[in-house]
Amino acid sequence: MAQGGGAIHIVEDDALYDIPLLPKAELTKSSRVVYHVWTIVCRCIPAWMVFGMPLVMVGLARPFPQEVFGALTLMTSVFLFSNGIYMAIFSGAATWRMKRAMSALPSAVLAGLAPEDVQRVTHWVIVPQYKEDVEVVAMALRSISCSDLATLSIGIVLGMEAREGEPAQRRARLLKERFEGQFLDVVESFHPHDLPNDPPGKASNLAWAFQVLMRHLLQGSFDLPNVIVTVADADSEFGAGYFENVTRSFLTMPEQERHLRIWQAPVFHLKNYHRQPSPVLVGTMFTCMQELAALNDPNAMRLPYSTYSLSLSLVRRVGGWDAEWIAEDWHMGIKCFLLTLGRTIVEPIFSPTLNYTPEAETWLGTVHARWVQAKRHALGFSDMTYYFMMLPLLFNHATSRGSNLQSLQEFWRMATCGVTVLIKLVNVHVVIGLLATYSVVSSLLRVVMLAMMSEDRYIGELFSRTSYCATMLVNSSAACTVSVSVMFIALYNLVLSRIEDK
Repeated sequence: MAQGGGAIHIVEDDALYDIPLLPKAELTKSSRVVYHVWTIVCRCIPAWMVFGMPLVMVGLARPFPQEVFGALTLMTSVFLFSNGIYMAIFSGAATWRMKRAMSALPSAVLAGLAPEDVQRVTHWVIVPQYKEDVEVVAMALRSISCSDLATLSIGIVLGMEAREGEPAQRRARLLKERFEGQFLDVVESFHPHDLPNDPPGKASNLAWAFQVLMRHLLQGSFDLPNVIVTVADADSEFGAGYFENVTRSFLTMPEQERHLRIWQAPVFHLKNYHRQPSPVLVGTMFTCMQELAALNDPNAMRLPYSTYSLSLSLVRRVGGWDAEWIAEDWHMGIKCFLLTLGRTIVEPIFSPTLNYTPEAETWLGTVHARWVQAKRHALGFSDMTYYFMMLPLLFNHATSRGSNLQSLQEFWRMATCGVTVLIKLVNVHVVIGLLATYSVVSSLLRVVMLAMMSEDRYIGELFSRTSYCATMLVNSSAACTVSVSVMFIALYNLVLSRIEDK
């Protein structure tokens, strides 16, 4: 057993990885000033998107009320329809693929692979946690220990928080005793609470735990190019065969491609499904189906979510996790995308992971806990700031002395594909968030137009023409919602045995 405690620095060997990013220290004095101004502009982009768009619509409603009303009505209707038809098409096929994957025996997944190749691959699962119930963490570790690879090929990093004090040390000790001999090794890390630019949270805990893991790996005799790092929430219950499927995918890929992959299983917040209030249940259902549909869409811009795996080489290539960016999963996906110039791909593994929705003792308390979690997830929109802040440094590296035409071509290819990253960020954090606001503004605008505009403005004709299209789209969306609900029932039945209080 190993323990991480003292000061840890970035591993020197990581300097061998050529990150296509111009260090800010190499900028000229005037360029630093320009870049500083650019970073300020980038930090304002999320606020402009979230607050600026509604204000622009309200401002335009006075001189152009009909146009604003038509735009808002069509915008909300089209989004509901497109989102509904998307889930109906892709989540259905994904449910079938998941059923087929779950029916395969984990031992059969590795059939055809040389045993010596399988044994060369080592998994390390980092489990960041803070004041978690020991039984919840034990449930997550138990699901990992069920893998046939656990005793020989899977190590655990318990990412504890030093600010928790003695309870964290006691919980780590208890978990190590309970799972002694069931894993390749168990490593402890205790994340200090007083590091600079290191806000408390999963991202900072994970960044520290990874450095502890790197020190442990370099002190041992591990085959680093064949190490896979998995990030797990403290309540993540892995599906049977997850690690076997990741191992198979890793070994059957060409060597260059395997280090440009992030493996992602569907993540369903269903462990306490029967204790969730109705408003939370609806959100849970659509979150599950949306994530499942994206995993099955071959053209989707996928980003890692909650629990995922990637090769150690890829983690080191991009410099590990960044402590100061709260949404560590999406941020890591965007970071890998940018620093590999768009070559990193998220690969689906259809062995579902289950975890809990935040829960409190009362109905209202649980709704509030879910609201607090949603607000924390919404902070992930700050990754749009990160995206734009990196572009000048990537471009300067591509055009710097010693770079060639291919570097510039790769940058522009990445920037073009990166539009899909921006679209995903806007869809999730702006459009969905403002949908209710736009509906309210549209309804108020309708009342004001009826009350204050004369008949020669043809208000009635405007309403009749826009209502037909909007009604058809909303009705189609309702039909898609029914279809998605039926598919969710099928998904629910697939994982029913793993749900509490069933």
